[in-house]
Amino acid sequence: MRDTRTEILEIGEMLIRTKGYHSFSYADIAKTLSIKNAAIHYHFPGKSDLGTTILQSLINNVELLKETCKEYSATDKLLRFIEIYDNSKMLDRVCIMGALSPCIDTLPEQMQLKLKEIAELLLKWLNDILQEGKKNQEFHFNENSIDKANLIVSSLLASLLLNKVLNNGVFESIKQSIFESVQISK
Repeated sequence: MRDTRTEILEIGEMLIRTKGYHSFSYADIAKTLSIKNAAIHYHFPGKSDLGTTILQSLINNVELLKETCKEYSATDKLLRFIEIYDNSKMLDRVCIMGALSPCIDTLPEQMQLKLKEIAELLLKWLNDILQEGKKNQEFHFNENSIDKANLIVSSLLASLLLNKVLNNGVFESIKQSIFESVQISK
């Protein structure tokens, strides 16, 4: 059985990814979990505490994923990286950067810093994967790896947003284009 704190974090993350940070309140979480607002305030005195904890949790998850697949081939690491976005798609959610970036200037400072940390972490990890793949001749592309990483993350993020609006499979199309753009060796 999960504890209340974990459930609050899960519902809070879902609400950020579906409604946006500024569009939900503790009352939404309390109603979903059939608890009182005070129970949420006990764990997270302010909404910024909740948001910052959610972002730190996501950072921890990415770090764990990186560690889990550090011995994988670059191709398998790329697949695992893209699974982060695949999971959002399967849950009919946007990624956390897609949900929070448009309102970054209105987020509490600690959340702004954590969001930047997530972006930097993802881009660095993908850059490392691309460099490794190019070095091992698993990948073949002309751009420098950081430009390629920026392009891939931007494409995945935007495709989740566009897919949410159009519901037309654009995410799968973009994902396939990414694989083609790095010309994965078989």
